[in-house]
Amino acid sequence: MLNYTFLEIWETFTKAELKQFRRFIRSPYFFRSNKVLRLYDEIIRYHPHFESRNLTKEKLLQKVSPELPYNEITMRRLLFDLQNLTEKFTRQLNFEKKQIESRIYMTEEIGARGAEKLFFKNVKQTQNMLDSLGYIDSDVCLSRFRLETDQFYYKMINNKINRKSFVQTEAKTLINGITYLINYFMLEAIKHNDTLLNYSRSFNVKYNEKVINEFINLFDFERLEIFMKKNSLIGSFIIEVYLNALKSYLYFENDHNYEEFKTSLYKYRNRLSSNDNNFLFIRLQGYCILKIKNNSETSNDYNRELFELNKIILSEKYYETETNKYISVDLFRNILLHSIKLKELSWLEDFISEYGLQLHPKRRADIINFSYALLYFERNAYEQSLAYLSNIKMNEFIYNLDVRNLCLRIYFEQRDFTTANAFVKSYQEFLSSNELISHQVKAEHENFFKFIKKLINHFNRKTKTDLGTLYTNIKNCKNVVNKDWLLNKTQALEKEARKTAV
Repeated sequence: MLNYTFLEIWETFTKAELKQFRRFIRSPYFFRSNKVLRLYDEIIRYHPHFESRNLTKEKLLQKVSPELPYNEITMRRLLFDLQNLTEKFTRQLNFEKKQIESRIYMTEEIGARGAEKLFFKNVKQTQNMLDSLGYIDSDVCLSRFRLETDQFYYKMINNKINRKSFVQTEAKTLINGITYLINYFMLEAIKHNDTLLNYSRSFNVKYNEKVINEFINLFDFERLEIFMKKNSLIGSFIIEVYLNALKSYLYFENDHNYEEFKTSLYKYRNRLSSNDNNFLFIRLQGYCILKIKNNSETSNDYNRELFELNKIILSEKYYETETNKYISVDLFRNILLHSIKLKELSWLEDFISEYGLQLHPKRRADIINFSYALLYFERNAYEQSLAYLSNIKMNEFIYNLDVRNLCLRIYFEQRDFTTANAFVKSYQEFLSSNELISHQVKAEHENFFKFIKKLINHFNRKTKTDLGTLYTNIKNCKNVVNKDWLLNKTQALEKEARKTAV
């Protein structure tokens, strides 16, 4: 079997991109040998998985040069050429997608060659493109910084400076450039510190929180924000939103910071890019999820808050970014599980029907089957739920643990304890043998095993489980998956036991 890194890229190529790449290889600018093109044609026959006994260097070279004996050096050179061409092609694809950045590179080259008319023509066209976007984000700020400073240094190098007014005018250009650079720095620094803080809170890493606090104090972002507002500098509103986002997580216990974040985001969302709206609305959602998980006193308020927020994310398509128009599998799962938690089953059915189609085609069928399996489980239609689960390709399914957990709960609801006990063993083996599952997730599922075994044991006449003690233990356990279901089952069995006793 052929094992080269460029095959990872080729696997992702669409039919149109395969044709483009072939034309790219044949381009006179890159074309080095007919053998490279013939080798490409032979390998690409096995697209997209590239799995065949014929995919060996010896057999491929025999196809490319049947008249010659096998030569390892020749084959390595041909494969090296394909690797280089693949990297150049992917770079070109990305370059063409980023029209503004590519224009700036072109403008810089024109400026370096001293072509004044063409230089300023391209500067003006690029500025018009940036204006037409209708929003400011960190990429726009960086592009504007480069345009402003390119103009300043072009004039400084190529023009005679003999008037004070000229210096003042050009200094303003450089100040504008510096302002955009400050914007870029603040946005990127706040965004990545916010991501780090959110990530650290999820895994309870306290050290990172200390580093972030030190960073915030070092640069005093709030004073920079005040300075930008005072001087009406471009883009101060987006800094305000991002700073509020960071403060809401940094001072997590103070709900006022969340409200400030939410208010500023709703105020300016129409002036933000799709990437920024996606990032910031998912941050609002993440805050609510953490509050529900960590704060039992206010969790009911945030449960409803999260549900309404999910509606806005869907209706306004804040799940979209510039490069991805599909709903992420994590977002879909969060909305799915939360609507079940609130028993919003009618809304959930509409959600699956409408937004299941917005999932990536490769994931769509399995996730929709899983979603309907959950919905029918909540409606106590266990056979229908199992039927949907049976349609899922488990080896490829991203919600693998969710499926296994749902199966186990169905067997319990059907009082099929023999199957349930056997399933627990296979479920545990899968969990312990899978190195990709985090320790925290493993702990949540291990605790679920422990409690469901106790529930099953309740039906053992000799060693019945004390349901009152079990309820308390489940309630006090912080890390357990499907905690609400366990509590409801325990409570229901306890009531059932009391009626039987009477």
